[in-house]
Amino acid sequence: MAQATPFEQWYDDLHAICGHYDGVPQRGQSAVNGRIAVHAFDSLDVADVSGDVARIQRERTGIRRDESEHIFFVIEIAGRLHVDHNARSSSLAPGDCVLLDSTKEGVLHMAETSSRLMSVHLPRQTFLGERRPGIRIGQRLTGTDPVTAALKRHFFRFFRENGAGAPRGNATLLFDMIHLAFTRPDQGLGAIELTDGRDRYEVAGDLIDSYLTSDDLSLPWLARRLNLSGRQTQRLFADRNTSFTEVVRAKRFRYVTEHLDRLPASHGRIAEVAFRAGFRDLSNFNRGFRARYGLSPRDYHKARKEGGRAA
Repeated sequence: MAQATPFEQWYDDLHAICGHYDGVPQRGQSAVNGRIAVHAFDSLDVADVSGDVARIQRERTGIRRDESEHIFFVIEIAGRLHVDHNARSSSLAPGDCVLLDSTKEGVLHMAETSSRLMSVHLPRQTFLGERRPGIRIGQRLTGTDPVTAALKRHFFRFFRENGAGAPRGNATLLFDMIHLAFTRPDQGLGAIELTDGRDRYEVAGDLIDSYLTSDDLSLPWLARRLNLSGRQTQRLFADRNTSFTEVVRAKRFRYVTEHLDRLPASHGRIAEVAFRAGFRDLSNFNRGFRARYGLSPRDYHKARKEGGRAA
């Protein structure tokens, strides 16, 4: 029998692990037939979520409140999970998988006493920036798919046998296997029909995420991919009180901080990460980093490792 947890505790535990994803109780529900737990897989957090709430929802207000951004790799363990996310609807049976993007709204319906899922938290900018476009966000992969089956075997074997003591490198392999399972090799974001400015801006952001570390990324390149003129593309950003340069720069800084958060030691690695993110002038990078975070990259890394909170 599943553990009974007061709804308020279950709700707070979900926030503590997953950010502002809100549990919505069934009518009159005061206790949840399940619990929230967190485990470690190499350098990644894994949420273990069970319960019979009406749904878990991600709304625009929650997106704005969360500082961190993630791609969540979700595996349904028991029961059924209905997912509405990224303009897709799917129903997951045990063994099925889906990717969720924390920067997009969505709803997970899980009102079964046996419903349980596990969610691997992947740093969003790193995951999207280092891999080809065409990641199938919100689309179910069945547990019988050969690539999905291999991915699950890898995850559960190392999670079961190693847990928090898993050797370094397992997380990288998991990243690569998730990418292989969820990539559409013959389709790209450029094939999406763009109907209004909001659609264009969202796709522009997705393209920047996917090509963040590529030398191809530039305003003219983005304009061509969006089938817009350079002036029209500039206006997409200006209408939101920003610019192409500032958006790219912010994403590259986030890419660097995600890596610094995971590096066991920063010596000799900061410049490497900065170049990989697309910064070509280290002096400019260091000045910009300090202006944005109030610390040098090395001091930022030290503060994070010592458990402090960087500005």
